[in-house]
Amino acid sequence: MGIHPKYRQLTFVSMMSLIMTFIMSGIMTYVLEGGFLPHFVSAWMRDWGIAFVIAFGLNLFLPSRIRKFASKFKKGQLVVYVFIASLIMTLILSFVLTAVSMHGFIPNFTTYWAGAWRVAFSIVFLLNFFLPQLVGKLVARMVAKTPKLT
Repeated sequence: MGIHPKYRQLTFVSMMSLIMTFIMSGIMTYVLEGGFLPHFVSAWMRDWGIAFVIAFGLNLFLPSRIRKFASKFKKGQLVVYVFIASLIMTLILSFVLTAVSMHGFIPNFTTYWAGAWRVAFSIVFLLNFFLPQLVGKLVARMVAKTPKLT
């Protein structure tokens, strides 16, 4: 028994959000915490939970709007879409995760945020080129074949 086809998009968004935020929050936690400290795993899981909630909401509502904007570009439509989606997602997530890791807005917050954002953007930009296809194939295997009514 698989997932009902009407939940395909929700399953795709959930899996994309889970995988993307797992990778991104792990790397950002490493950068913001200063390496693999004794509390690294607990900080990473905290950051992953926060990042997932935000990313899930963004992934439900942003793609259609970004796709509409990117469709105005005849050449490079995919690159424009990936760039804008990665930019918006990482700006928001890196801001929140930096504030959480730094326990608020400390002096030089912007410096920490900019450093975390650069790393996050680089990772998410690359992931956004191949991860959707992989997750799409996985979700397609999970969707139940509904019997045709005769």
